[in-house]
Amino acid sequence: MLRKVLQCRRCGFRTVCGTDDLVARLRLLGQLRRDKDPDEAIVEALLAEYAPLMTCPGCKEVGLAAADADDEWDDDAGDWQAAVLCEVCRQPIDPERLEYLPETKRCTECQHKSETGTLPDGDPEFCPRCGSLVELRVSRGTGITRYKRFCTGGCRGG
Repeated sequence: MLRKVLQCRRCGFRTVCGTDDLVARLRLLGQLRRDKDPDEAIVEALLAEYAPLMTCPGCKEVGLAAADADDEWDDDAGDWQAAVLCEVCRQPIDPERLEYLPETKRCTECQHKSETGTLPDGDPEFCPRCGSLVELRVSRGTGITRYKRFCTGGCRGG
């Protein structure tokens, strides 16, 4: 499994990321949107190019440095604590929530949205033509309500 250390040069933020977390961070930058299970070599190559464009969660400065994680960066190491990120919004989950629910994958806000039905289910869909997001819209007409897929990029390929 691929393990990298992402570090901010400005504030000193550091975290060890596995393949899944790196893929999620690259998707936030618009990469690997169509590939469900990318090869680790591709993830590593994209990380080398796009790490300087990633935003630090600590100081909000753009520009993280990526390095190989060696044994001293083990998740069980004692002097620092790796943040557990929410699977939806990718923000750190409150440590008190993790203490009470150690297996949780979502922050309080995203869990509340999920329980109230305001959180969209599943992965977003992308246009096969241009790669922009596809959304469902109600068609304009009378009678039975119909939904159509529309490309937000404007290529009419939804």
